[in-house]
Order: sequence, then structure tokens, then C-alpha cells
Amino acid sequence: MSTPTPLFRGTNLVKEFRTGSSNPLGRAKTFRAVDEVSLEVHRGETLALVGESGSGKSTTARLVARLMDPTHGTLEFEGADVTRAKGADLREFRGAVQVIFQDPYSSLNPKHTVERLVTAPLVYQGRKIPGGARAFTRELMERVGLNPMHSERYASQFSGGQAQRIGIARALAVSPKLVICDEAVSALDVSVQAQVINLLRDLQADEGFGYLFIAHDLAVVRQIATRVAVMSQGAIVETGSRDDIFERPTHEYTTTLLRAVPRINPEWDRRRRQAEASRGASVATAASGDEAGR
Repeated sequence: MSTPTPLFRGTNLVKEFRTGSSNPLGRAKTFRAVDEVSLEVHRGETLALVGESGSGKSTTARLVARLMDPTHGTLEFEGADVTRAKGADLREFRGAVQVIFQDPYSSLNPKHTVERLVTAPLVYQGRKIPGGARAFTRELMERVGLNPMHSERYASQFSGGQAQRIGIARALAVSPKLVICDEAVSALDVSVQAQVINLLRDLQADEGFGYLFIAHDLAVVRQIATRVAVMSQGAIVETGSRDDIFERPTHEYTTTLLRAVPRINPEWDRRRRQAEASRGASVATAASGDEAGR
């Protein structure tokens, strides 16, 4: 049985930035923010990319969305190479891949009404607005849990959670296939986080699109992720299913991240300690066997 083609695949992605200084030989120094990263996102799944601040998560997200070009590596979308796509091809790709940013206020033009914000992607894509701008906006606002009658208000007139819902509505306007959530709930209160996560889940169930979910909060990741990729110093050090990463981590850095998470579930913590003890016993048994064979 053939493996289905991923919705998105990035292969050996590298992003280097010049530091502005040079070495004694007069050559410009470079900083490698993303180092040979390979990842896949399939239809209907959520791949969470986790790691500490500065690990390269957001830079990777911008490479995936083609908001910046990779120094090396390839990007494929639905089996087609989009690494160097330009013009109409790039516009089509960007319509299929939408981004929900961390700070909704900085990503929403304060001079535009919700109606103009939500319909802007369609205008950029050169598409007709189904049913007219007002009806289209109100329908999307209702879908993301906002009062449709507030379509003429400005983003600054909404709370942080409501403004993030506007960002989600804007992303939905062009019927995307891949949605990149770049720390999309990290600036929200815990109760609002839960509401937005539930909304993202419901939308995914309805539309079947994939999520690349960038986060450093592992408690949030455990709620929404299908698979998890752990990133450190620009490289992915471990990838696995949500349960494998949280209950059976294999990389020391992943274990360190998990130990830093506040524990509110004693049973989960007990199972994690048992798994670590079991791995330690297996290593010790193997070592003693090797010693006996010498």
C-alpha cells in the first residue's frame, strides 16, 4: 500500500543570516538559524513544532509559508516543488497556506474594519467575494464565535481572544489547506487559550486542513498535537507521535523540556517516571550482558 503524499514537505531546510561582522580573513560571518530541518504535514493532522525561545521555530514557520526563502533545501506542496515559485504560482501557494500570528493586534491593521481585514486576502488573490463583503464577513465571524453585527468595528475594539478569532477568520477566508499557527495562543489567558484551541480543532474537523502548530507551551501542545517535532539550536532532534514524545521521549533535550512542565496530573507524572525507570533498567541489563560476554 503506497504512502499518501504529504500536504507539505520540507527537506533539508537551511536558513542563514549574515551577522554584519567579518572574520580576520575578511569574510562575512553567518548565523545558521535553521539547520538541515526536514518535516512533513499531512492533511487533517497537527504537527507541533516545539522548543525553547530562539530554537528556530518561527524562522522555520516563515520558510514553510515562503515569507522568507531558504538558503538551502526544498519545499513541496501537494507534491509540487514551490521552493522558488514566483508570480501567480507563489500567489496561489500563499492562498493555500495561511498564518495565524502570535500577536493579533500587530498583525491586524488598526485602520481597517473587520470586514476589510477579513476580505483582504481575497482581494489580494484577485477572487470574487461570495455574496458580497458584508455577508461574507458576517458569516465567517459567526463561524469563529464573534458577533456578526460587529463587522464594522476595528480590531482595537476587541479583546485579545476576540482579535485572535478575527485573525483566524481572515485565514479561513481563502479556504486554506495548511494553516500555520505561530504561537497563536501563547499571548492569551489560559481560559481563552482553551476556547481558541477548541475552535481550531472544530475547524480542522470541518475542513480537513493540516496545522503546523508552533509553540513552546507543552501543555497546549499536548491538547492539540497529532505529532510533535522537537527543535533545539536550529535542528529537529526528535519527532514522534504525541504519546511517544510525552511518555517515551528518547532525546535528552526532550526529557529536559518535559521536566520543566508544571505537573498537575499525578498519574501522568507517575507513568512518565515508570517509563524512565524502565528505560534505565533496560540499559543497565544490556550493559551487564555485554560485560558478561567479555
